[in-house]
Amino acid sequence: MGQVEVATDKAEVTIKEVAGDGGVYLFQAKPDMFGGIEVAKKLTKIWTRIYHHAKIDRFFDVTLAVLEHRGDDYMKLIEGLNADVLKGYTEMFGTLAAYFIDGNYSDPLGTFYSEHFKNKMGGEFYTPFNVAYMMAEMLNPKPDGAMLDPCCGSGVFLLATRCVIHKNYGWIASSRYGRNMYGIDISSDAVKMAKINMFMTDYIFMSVLFLDGVSEWVNKHG
Repeated sequence: MGQVEVATDKAEVTIKEVAGDGGVYLFQAKPDMFGGIEVAKKLTKIWTRIYHHAKIDRFFDVTLAVLEHRGDDYMKLIEGLNADVLKGYTEMFGTLAAYFIDGNYSDPLGTFYSEHFKNKMGGEFYTPFNVAYMMAEMLNPKPDGAMLDPCCGSGVFLLATRCVIHKNYGWIASSRYGRNMYGIDISSDAVKMAKINMFMTDYIFMSVLFLDGVSEWVNKHG
């Protein structure tokens, strides 16, 4: 079992004890057909300020270094980075995290990317979340099942499937279901987006990340 799985297992026990009701009602699934578009607009507004010096693949790499607790890689990635660009990356990360932590499900990152960066000549087309969600409901996934998307793009079908699991079986089941979700894509950017989306909709993992951040701040300033 990997470090992330060990950490989330421990966090699950703690959250259930602290939240009451086994933590079942802590996060409610909110399929959000249109809110994700507004978040994508916010990302575009931030990107417009920094795009002269920013690179989208660098943003993905920095974000994943944070989410995966790869401190050394993070420091290497931001070395020499323009201060305004780093601030923009941080704002984009915060915008996405704030959206997902409230239980919302959509694909703002994929929407943002498809509007500005997708390779039409390479056959990149990103499925709208509402279509993916309709298909996921028809699929009617179970928590003990598994899912593979061989052309995952930004992970929108994985997101939609996790949302259905969350809605029908609760957020702990949906977080654990992430261990049985797999995506493949020819585009490295797409794979990185899918990973970011999976991390940010794993509510056990994000609780650990948030609590670690609070603990670090308290240790520094307490």
